[in-house]
Amino acid sequence: MTLLPADRMATALSNTGTNPLVCPPAVDYPLSEPRMLLRLLGLVWGLALAIDIFWLFAAPADDWRPWAGLLVTLCAGAVAWRCGPLTQAGVLVWDGAAWFWERPALRLQGQPGVRLDVQSGMLVHFLSDTGATCWMWLDQTSRPDAWLALRRAAHAAAGRAAVTPAAEERAAHP
Repeated sequence: MTLLPADRMATALSNTGTNPLVCPPAVDYPLSEPRMLLRLLGLVWGLALAIDIFWLFAAPADDWRPWAGLLVTLCAGAVAWRCGPLTQAGVLVWDGAAWFWERPALRLQGQPGVRLDVQSGMLVHFLSDTGATCWMWLDQTSRPDAWLALRRAAHAAAGRAAVTPAAEERAAHP
């Protein structure tokens, strides 16, 4: 077995811009109807409704504020039901070097940021290189065989994004 000198190894690893020893494998993940998100939002709305009903019975009979709270909760539920969740169509792709959000007529390169990870679902903020942003809910049920690879890649992207500016600063000012 031949070992590479440290300078040749560093050059080999940096030529691609990614380190294959720590870079997660390529993965593509379809965006689908977020069942878990729908359940979570329904639970939050139901809790708000229960609190409003409790408030209605606990408040004095001539107090208008519980009725206003109940009206706001019912209107919010109706709007959410009518509009549905703000889901995006397409596929989120990590090719081993860059992230892409592929839609039927468009392919945007960018960087995902995991904002919430609840093991079987993730809320991701995708910032494209053009400046366009998109919020996505990724659900494990869309493609269970690739779920762990997606989570690894998404969290690794967040780590690289946090480390890169500091590394560039050190390189600029030795």
